Amino acid sequence: MPKGTNPQFPPGDHSPLSTLSQSFSFHSSPESFLASRALRAASRGTLEEEVFRHKQSVIRARILNRNVAIVTSRQLCEAILHAGSDHQSAVTAASKGETIGPHSFAACPAYHELMAPFFPAPNILLMDFPDHKAKREAWNAQLASLPSASSAIIREIVNDHIGSWAHGSTIDLYDSMKDLSWRVLLGTFLQLGPADKAYSEITTLQETLLRGQFSIFPVSVNTPFWQSPRAKAIKARAKLQTVLKDRILSQEKDCPFLQLGKVNDDEIASNTLLFTSSIAVKALASLLTASLLNLFLLPCEPSLASRVRAESSTNRHILLNSILLETERLSPPVVGIMRRAKQDIILTSPDSQPPVLIPSGWDVWLYFMGAGRDKDAYELADTFVPERFIVPDGTNPGLAFGSGSKTCLGQPITRQVINIVATTILDADIRLEGSVVAEGIRGWLGWDPNVSVEAFARDLKQLPCQRPKEAIQLRVCRDRK
Repeated sequence: MPKGTNPQFPPGDHSPLSTLSQSFSFHSSPESFLASRALRAASRGTLEEEVFRHKQSVIRARILNRNVAIVTSRQLCEAILHAGSDHQSAVTAASKGETIGPHSFAACPAYHELMAPFFPAPNILLMDFPDHKAKREAWNAQLASLPSASSAIIREIVNDHIGSWAHGSTIDLYDSMKDLSWRVLLGTFLQLGPADKAYSEITTLQETLLRGQFSIFPVSVNTPFWQSPRAKAIKARAKLQTVLKDRILSQEKDCPFLQLGKVNDDEIASNTLLFTSSIAVKALASLLTASLLNLFLLPCEPSLASRVRAESSTNRHILLNSILLETERLSPPVVGIMRRAKQDIILTSPDSQPPVLIPSGWDVWLYFMGAGRDKDAYELADTFVPERFIVPDGTNPGLAFGSGSKTCLGQPITRQVINIVATTILDADIRLEGSVVAEGIRGWLGWDPNVSVEAFARDLKQLPCQRPKEAIQLRVCRDRK
């Protein structure tokens, strides 16, 4: 640490009396919550008024009875996710003689209350160093061929789904993408379609599980007269475990998800509970919704869809990929991830803050929505720039899938699904017409800069996944040849 600098706790409200109100506030709108915490720090003279644009890299809060350091800096998020590697120069140990490494931050204790009762072991999401390393290698091998092996079935599902869109009809875009996401995930991992009895059973149970997982009443109450959402969710999880294992064992081994056999059946079944979860469906639907809104409705002339269609085959792929990466940067489906500090940590901020002390036992929440709009990392950080990722100039993509050793296992298959959906609609000469007038949604997409926190809170639902609060109705137009 440079001489003369003393690490400080991050600024923010941490009084015990504010814990409940902060928990409700964060649950309602993380973006508004962070802005209000930073503005409160600004009133004490610790930073400028532009804090909503994430000039404050680390903010302290008290949420769910936990001390939390919320990190909005792209550099610090990356450093924490790569702790112990060459990327982590911004993260150092507070005590002399200690080193920073994969052991310095843990996912399991941070997620245990939220995830473990609903997605029990063996679950790779809840594994940490050193156990995670070997399991991750096995899962990487298990899923290596899934994108290529499943492309035909995904394309068939997408063609069938958009084939139901009649010329001149109106669709609720997010609801349509959620239906499609259920079909893709259950079709890819379980070879199930809407006509199968198990399909509706699994979707119903998964939605019950999600409601209990994110209930603001986090207590399991089970009486003859009433069950709390959490109690219903745990009961749904037990049923799902049985249904999914039976389905895994009954599938043919030529199923793209199962054919490599690098992971045993018990682990396959346990992790399929997460791969086919309602939160996975909502995350995919969120990214599909944002991607299609950008392709067809971004205020520009001609539309991005028309520009992509007009390109040659190679350039078309490059431009579309850049558009989808820019969508990930600005509109990550999940607002962030959690870690717990396993030792006293010092974060060296890229802005003018003094070094920040994160004590052992604190949660560190990496806020990807803020990191993707960090003005120290991106030019025109709040603005959707379709060409941003066309030329590989070192610009870092967003953190929608995390980074480092625990990068989301679903990144390759998710990106493939979104690419297939976009290209299938473009190849079908379908136009989606409509408008996005909600100020918060335009800000979420990066169409309008300097959108107020009130607009974000009013128009955007952020938990468990980001999506418009109000339906966006689009008209389907098929160009007749």
